[in-house]
This record gives sequence, C-alpha cells and structure tokens, in this order.
Amino acid sequence: MRKKRTFMKKRNLILIIGFLITQLSFAQTQQKFYYDSEWKGTSKSNAEFYRIFSMNENGDPVGKVKDYFITGELQSEIDGATYIDKYDDSKSKFTGFSKGYFKSGGREFEILHDDNGNTLTHKIWYENGNIRLESSYKNGKYDGLYKTYYESGKLYRQFKFKNGELESKFFIECDEFNKCQNIFYESFTSSENTNEWPLIKTEKDFKSKIIADEGLLMETKSERGFKQTLNIPLNLTNNFSIETIIDFKSGDKNNGHGLIWGFKDWDNYYYFYISANGYYRIGAKTEGINLDVAEWTKSDKVNENYKRNQLKILRVADKIYYSINGSLVESSDFYAFRGNYIGFSFLSGKKEVLFENLIVKQDVSEFSNDVVNESSSWKGNGTGFFIDKKGYIATNYHVVEDASEIEIEFVRNGVKQTFPAKIVQSDRQNDISIIKITSSDFNAFAKLPYNFKTNISDVGSNVFALGYPLALSLMGTEIKFTDGKISSKTGIQGDITSYQISVPIQPGNSGGPLFDFDGNLIGITSSGVNRKLDITENVNYAIKSSYLKNLIDVLDYKLTLPNDTSISNMTLTEKIKKLSDYVVLIKIK
Repeated sequence: MRKKRTFMKKRNLILIIGFLITQLSFAQTQQKFYYDSEWKGTSKSNAEFYRIFSMNENGDPVGKVKDYFITGELQSEIDGATYIDKYDDSKSKFTGFSKGYFKSGGREFEILHDDNGNTLTHKIWYENGNIRLESSYKNGKYDGLYKTYYESGKLYRQFKFKNGELESKFFIECDEFNKCQNIFYESFTSSENTNEWPLIKTEKDFKSKIIADEGLLMETKSERGFKQTLNIPLNLTNNFSIETIIDFKSGDKNNGHGLIWGFKDWDNYYYFYISANGYYRIGAKTEGINLDVAEWTKSDKVNENYKRNQLKILRVADKIYYSINGSLVESSDFYAFRGNYIGFSFLSGKKEVLFENLIVKQDVSEFSNDVVNESSSWKGNGTGFFIDKKGYIATNYHVVEDASEIEIEFVRNGVKQTFPAKIVQSDRQNDISIIKITSSDFNAFAKLPYNFKTNISDVGSNVFALGYPLALSLMGTEIKFTDGKISSKTGIQGDITSYQISVPIQPGNSGGPLFDFDGNLIGITSSGVNRKLDITENVNYAIKSSYLKNLIDVLDYKLTLPNDTSISNMTLTEKIKKLSDYVVLIKIK
C-alpha cells in the first residue's frame, strides 16, 4: 500500500512537471527569421543574417533579441523589442540597448532606444576599433552633437543640432592634421528654404525661387542690380573661401552675374562676376567709390553659352585669390569689408540664372578636438567616482583645490550626462575631497554595483584603475582601463595612508577608483603623489579607502556606502563595463 502511494506521488509529480513544461512552451515560443544583406525578409538559402528571439502567446517579442551572420557569428544583441517585422527590419521597433559586431568580433555599433523605440544615442566604429560616428537624439530628432571621424580616429565633421535643426549656419570640418574650418554649405536639396533666403515671388521685375536638388533660380526683367544674400558673419583675422556653381539659363550674355560678399549696402560690397560670353570682372565698392581689381576681361577659363561655371575666392593672409573652374585668374591685396552678407548678384541685364550652391569656409584659429568637445575653456581635469547613489563623488583634493567651477561628466545607460558640482568636504593632508552634484536634474541611482572595502589588501593582489587621463589635451574623453598589482602596503617613505601600485597612472587619473579583481573599491589613485619625488617609471600610489571612509564619517549627511558584491563572479570585461557608468570625468575652471 505504501509503495502504491509512493508511485502515485511520483506519477503526479511527473504529470505536474509535464503540464508546466507544456504551459511554458505554449506561453513562449522561439522564432527564427532570415534576412538578406539589406535586412529584408528572405529564405534561408538567400540569407545573409538570421534572428533568434522568443514570442509570447499574443505574438509579441519578449526578452533579448540576437542576430547572427548566416555563418554563425554573433552580429548583434538587443535588450528587447516591441515589434519585429519578418519582411522589412526597418519597420521593427527595439527598446533598450543594442550592440553590433563585425564578423571578427569587434564592436561595430551601439544604439540606445527608449521604451517607445525612439533612438537616444547612436555610435558606430571602424573595424580597427576607432570611432566612426556618434550622435544623439530627442523625440526622434537629432539633438546635440553629431560627429563623424576619419579611420585614424581624428575628427572629420561636427554638427550641432537642437530639436532636429542645426543651431548654427556653420558646421566644423577638419583634415587629418587637426586643421579645422567652420563651413556653411547650401546645396538647395529642399524647397523648404531652411536657410531663409529672402525670396522674391511677387515683384514684376525680379523673381527668385528654390528648385529642390537644383539650386536658387534668379530671374530679372530689369536693367537694375539684383541680389540674394544671407547674413554669414566671417572673422576677418582668419583665412576664408567662398564658392558657387553657376548655370546660365537664358537672357543677356553681355551682363555680369556671380558672387557678392562683404555686402553692407549698394555703396559697400565686393563682387566677382562672369558673363555668358566669356568675360569676368572683379572689384568692390567702398563708400560708393568703385575699386576695380580687374575690369571686364576675356578668358578661356569661362565656359560660354549656357554652360556651368565654378567661381571661387580664397583669402590667404593679406592676399585674396580668384579662380574660375579651378584655374587662378587674378589676385589682389585683401582689405577688410564692412558687411556680413554673402550670396549672389546680377550686375544688370534681363536674364535667368541658376546658382547651384553656396559654400563658405573659415579657418579656425588654434583649433583642436578639445575645442570641438567644448573643453578648451576648462583648465584641468581629473577623475572621480560615486560613493553614494544621491550624487556624492570622491576624488583627490589636488584635483579640485583651486576650482572656481566644477563640472562632472559621465555616461549613464549609454547617454553622456553633465552636471555642476561643489566641494562639500576635504582632507587636504591625505589629498581627498568629496564633491556633490548640485543640479536638481540629476536622478539618483538605484544602487552602486560595487563594495566599499576598508580592510588592507595584500601585496601581490591584482588591481585595476578606471579614469580619464589627459582627457582635455591628448587622450580624449573615453574612459581608460589600466591594471597591475599592489607592490607595497605603504607609500613614499613608508607612508601608511597609501599603497604603492604598478598600475600605470597619468595626469587626469587623479581621484579615480582603484578596484581589486573581485570588484571591491580599495583606494583612490593619486598621480599627484608620485610627482613629489623623482622616482622610477611605473611606480605609482593610491590612497587607501579607509582614509576616504574617515572623511565620509565627518560629513553632516550620512552616506549609504556601496556594499554590493554581485559583480565578483563577472568576467573582468563585464566588471569594467558595469563600473564605468559610476566613474566620472571632473572638469575645473
């Protein structure tokens, strides 16, 4: 009888397990879709990629989404999705963080989406590991900086957007030798007149309109001058260039049309004209007085009879050069002008002319990537790290001691954030300060994912540092990882407040966290210490965390120190990724 009951219990248990497995299978099924190179749905035999994800009983995707090259290598992994289109992936809607990979395994892109599937940030890398593009969005539109880079990692172009619109007429373009220019580029790709040309639609004698993807068409039935200009201010201390492509459509061939710049009024402006019968004229009007650089001159450089011509002026130091279709035709001394308007003009004549573009370039003095990153006004930088979820940050005293203004910058969930901060407590003798974010826009963390350890660590322990060395001058604002060992439990001349470490430390690392390989915070890196003496290379120091704890204990506000040990079982790569969001760049003025 007892055996029968035992058998019945086992049978019932098996039935329950089987029922649960059946229910789970019914509630969630795995899907596999195939896509071609354009991410359009296709058959397995024609596929370049395939996607694996789970779907619930309502047909909605749940959990992580993973994409693979058809040869089996991981192509991307996505936190989640609200909709996946089997036939056209551009219609799919993803949420959370997406990471993409090259076939070689290197990272290719990172995208952060909000809960509605809108992109918040987007980064792309070259296969050599250098950044290729980074951009940010708000409400589905470009918002903030949009940057592209050369394969060498140096800046190529930078645009600044607000709510989908460029904040300035200019964007920045650099060559691979860090020589940069502000550039205005009007290509008339849209008829919406985004640059607000003063178009004339109703006058009897003058008309102008934008033809999308063609240019600005100007037509006159009068013998009087006619212009279309924009306010494009230039810095007259730096070199610049102005150019356009002109397509003569019809009308008087003997009268001039072309570029006009430095326009204040019809008594003060500069001009570079050509005519459809092969002549050019260059000059200016100052206080109503004509100043000719070149009177009407016949030139075989001008394409005659309804052909396109490129006009360009180039100012270099105290000279200005004039070219037609890439060939130099004249040069003259440069004289400052009185107006900021640049554009197109007819000298006279009844005709119809299309101006295909307007490109204005201005050299930027002593330009570097620091200026691009808006860091040139900051006189120094260091590193810090969160010690309380409500915005308290530890760093070195020498990082902030002379600061009249402090700003911290860090990446949270893939989005760069910046906030003002102030000093709340310092220990000058031990080179420690605690600062606090002062902005009400800062949202407290749920927790800090590491453990604050005050026990002394052993000599030979593996340790690593995270920080921002030389962030404003040489090495850029991406967080840097270095590792080594604890060489000694004491610092210079037996100083018991510090560890000697073999972790490479540069200026800018000061104030950063020192972790052991279990993810415990054990100290604060202090590159300022080893500048006190002339010592050997790769001998550096970190202030022990117990001395930071002593400073924390005297604060008026009781901090909730981190005590999370969950990352101890992660790989080192996973630890670094997890901890990096809680390490900050400190900029000071």
